[in-house]
Amino acid sequence: MNTGEHPNATAYRRTADAFRARDFEAIRSLVADDVVWHVPGRNSMAGDIRGLDELVGWLGRVGDFGFTIREHDVFGNDEHVCALSYMGARRPGVEVEIRVTSVFHFRGGKQFERWMYPEDMAAWDAIFNS
Repeated sequence: MNTGEHPNATAYRRTADAFRARDFEAIRSLVADDVVWHVPGRNSMAGDIRGLDELVGWLGRVGDFGFTIREHDVFGNDEHVCALSYMGARRPGVEVEIRVTSVFHFRGGKQFERWMYPEDMAAWDAIFNS
């Protein structure tokens, strides 16, 4: 991690690390109560996720799909963070990983809105289809 990076970029990295560790209490401390995530696709996990409780529930369910995430780069400023990530799934019959760009709005050091832009929508949907 670049120690000279913007604090919001660092906060995003901490959130991603907490997700990988399934540390939902840490996520609750890093994300705004009125968070909204816009999840693209035509799959069971697509749609707008509204509020911290709904988001934590959603994050808990993506683990059932063998979901993986690793960052390629993260950069930010006082209002926004952009994460260039590899997201995918590893489970019987599915092994996929694609590039996804996520754009976040930050307020008071916490993320409160996220948009995800996968490079390949069919592969994205395959992550979440049984």
